[in-house]
Amino acid sequence: MSGRADHHHHHHGEAPSGASAAASVVADIGGDVGAAVVYVPAALAGHELEVRAVGTDWTGAHTGIRERRVGDAPVWAAFFGSLAAGRYEVRVRGHGVRALELAVRGGEVAEARW
Repeated sequence: MSGRADHHHHHHGEAPSGASAAASVVADIGGDVGAAVVYVPAALAGHELEVRAVGTDWTGAHTGIRERRVGDAPVWAAFFGSLAAGRYEVRVRGHGVRALELAVRGGEVAEARW
């Protein structure tokens, strides 16, 4: 994949983020680099999402799905903090089926729903 890959360590079973739990994400964006957040159903909690630029091989670039709090409501999301501008495919890691496609623009955070 051209650009930056989002390789990092994460822990499954972490407490949700929100007012009572300290949690944050870091986005390294600007120029031709953006980020993406993918909102998923609760059924995918504990899984990881894998990303690749359209037309390239799956390289293993992935991130964990975490529960987040928006007010009193829980949401589940995966965050890719640094992706070169372009079109991407996202799937559940370990599953062979592409689930969605999204566009990333430099200096912006793209949002997509599963």
